[in-house]
Amino acid sequence: MDVRFLGLVVALVLVGWMEAAPAATAQRFYPDDPIWEDPDRMDMPAPEAHGVPDGPDPIGILASVFGQAGNHTGPAVNVNTVEGVPNSSWYTNRHYHDRLSLDALARGPNTRRPPDTSAAWTVLRVDEANGLPHAVVRDGADRTYRLWVDHRRHPELATGAAMIGSRLLHALGYNVPEHWLMRIRPNRLTAAADTVVQTGTVRKQIFGEARADSTGRFRVLLTRLPGAVRRIGPFAFHGTRPDDANDIFPHEARRELRGLRVAAAWINHSKIHPSRTMDVLVTEDDRKFVRHYLTRLTTVLGSGGARPKRKWSGHEHILEIRAVLTRMGTLGLSGGGWMEATAPDLRGVGHIESEQFRPGAWRPEAPNPAFERCDSTDAFWAARQIAAFTAAEIRAVVETAEYSNPQTTDYLVRTLRERQRAIARAYLGYGGGIDRFAVQGDSLRFVDLLARHDLAPAATSRTVTWHVFDNEADRVRRRLRRVRSPREALRLPSASPPFLRAVIETPGQGTTAVYLRRQNEGRYAVVGRELEPQRRPPLIQARE
Repeated sequence: MDVRFLGLVVALVLVGWMEAAPAATAQRFYPDDPIWEDPDRMDMPAPEAHGVPDGPDPIGILASVFGQAGNHTGPAVNVNTVEGVPNSSWYTNRHYHDRLSLDALARGPNTRRPPDTSAAWTVLRVDEANGLPHAVVRDGADRTYRLWVDHRRHPELATGAAMIGSRLLHALGYNVPEHWLMRIRPNRLTAAADTVVQTGTVRKQIFGEARADSTGRFRVLLTRLPGAVRRIGPFAFHGTRPDDANDIFPHEARRELRGLRVAAAWINHSKIHPSRTMDVLVTEDDRKFVRHYLTRLTTVLGSGGARPKRKWSGHEHILEIRAVLTRMGTLGLSGGGWMEATAPDLRGVGHIESEQFRPGAWRPEAPNPAFERCDSTDAFWAARQIAAFTAAEIRAVVETAEYSNPQTTDYLVRTLRERQRAIARAYLGYGGGIDRFAVQGDSLRFVDLLARHDLAPAATSRTVTWHVFDNEADRVRRRLRRVRSPREALRLPSASPPFLRAVIETPGQGTTAVYLRRQNEGRYAVVGRELEPQRRPPLIQARE
């Protein structure tokens, strides 16, 4: 029986059962809440592979301009009861939940040994993307990689951007390929025996537009998708794959893809679109399933590939009707302050700056259905993770790019820190700007993110209202206590019903409701939360 048909039958049976038992439908929390593992890695038939177009999909752009792609318009649906995203084939909770060491941040997605240099590397294919030649090569250990090299006019630009982008996205929880930075001589590469192309021709195709160092070596980036059985093709930012039974949430309704808008704004991943993604068939514990990757990260930060990004990249879509009409009406002189923004002329920087960075006004070059649905809860979820990186941690990541000029490293660390702070100012106040709830002893503790990041006084006095919560009826019952407190530790009420609810009101920001469940041993644990702002400004701003 077709797996999707079987799933539909099960869903219909469950719906019928719930309609026949109305009392059960009111229950809010179940014994396994909050869920932190999404069972979307079940053994499934392999989907059909399809090609990867290089560049934005013109049909998708037109569809987004003249009508929003995707059917889901409400809040994200793949979240648990504490507004978190469970681990899945799309996403893994990492740095914010379990602090990574500086070494782990620098290592990033790399889990295996680097490319083998005991024998020549065989070139299987040579392609080009964004003006950058890249090749598929096989090393001495019979492992396959993609090899990238910078253009001679902009050395260190694309390779450095990919090293930094891969580490930051990996720490934020996304699947990215393994990335290694190496220096090789052209004689390490040889053409495959079954091709008609000569080795000299292959080397010229790859290194002809690159620059060697004083020792005759070339700086190259090698990337690899670990554990890949087969590449299937890119994923869309809306809808689902009809041939993947594990793919049940519309992509525009996935919080990790909606919140990716904030992460992409931070690292200026303005060229993100389906051709920068890849679905891969993997095998784990005798199960075959699809894992979803963000790839081709040579165009993050200030890199456009072979050359720096254009100034408009990150501020406007490729086809933005309003901007086009405005340009026509002002003889091309209109635009925001970003038109005059400049970045220093440093090797490896390209065009990325922070002075004109406005998180709400940031736009990818191609309209993105998931990004367009990013709401304040999605943005808060992403911003709290971005804000958690310290200066030392960001520097450890930037240093993996091995820039020859220390000023490049210093500038990118400073720029990422300033863009990080702009994101914190824009989004961290949602629901009061508090997070990391946990019961310790007789208190409910949390972290004041606004105070932690110097965006608000450290002793903000909040109003806290405690109620008994009826989980079976999903209703608030009698009030137990109402207090004001500037502390990040709230004493639990003396009453000990099965469920408690605490509503924490932060003046000028909003409220967060936290639900506690009494465990078998009598202690409470956080089982749910809701966030509400005092006011709800538009998340994505109009073009400045």
